[in-house]
Amino acid sequence: MTEPHLTTDQLAARWGLRPSTLKSQRARGVGPPYETAERLASPLGAPRVRYSLAQIQAFEAAHNITPLEP
Repeated sequence: MTEPHLTTDQLAARWGLRPSTLKSQRARGVGPPYETAERLASPLGAPRVRYSLAQIQAFEAAHNITPLEP
């Protein structure tokens, strides 16, 4: 069974941020852990960056973040 994941847009909505904020955090090497799919392994138009829901929940607990959307 595949673990649930969030896209950048979904996580931004969950935290009340703009997607560009998460992109900036990734570029600076800060913020929540994420995974990138190989360019050739992703279907055309599919998001390449994704966040493991379990890791996001652990990050929220460790950093005292309350999501706006569950």
